[in-house]
Amino acid sequence: MRMAMVDTTLLPRPFSRRYIWSVTVGGTLFCLSLALFSQWLFYHHWRFHSFHGFRWGTSLVMVPAVATMLRFVMYQAQRRRQAIINRFMVVAEANHHIRNALTVLVAATYLQGEERRQSDRDLPKTYAVIQEAIERIEHTLADVLPQINDER
Repeated sequence: MRMAMVDTTLLPRPFSRRYIWSVTVGGTLFCLSLALFSQWLFYHHWRFHSFHGFRWGTSLVMVPAVATMLRFVMYQAQRRRQAIINRFMVVAEANHHIRNALTVLVAATYLQGEERRQSDRDLPKTYAVIQEAIERIEHTLADVLPQINDER
């Protein structure tokens, strides 16, 4: 797909790497602080000392697990967002092609009406323009729109 045909200023942008990593690190630090706060609450404030062996082990296991989970979730969100952007671009390109072809059809119909009043000498040229516009619409429907389901 040619990027010049589509106005991409209003399309959503993919997540930046900085955003993905900041969500991953921020979420992991939040979960770590929540785990440390709950440990303080259980072991120091409420004097719940029956599980001494799990005191730091839960945080050490939780940090890589949460970081991996958040990274995976952000990766999946990035893939979905990119697929949506690709669909928007395909629909915008199809819209561009079909609108141009319809403009040609309307102009050809108007010219055909004018030619009837003057002469019928350019009628084959008008029909060729109409046929070209119809082929462009068929090309768009057959080749451009099926790209919506393509995984990129």
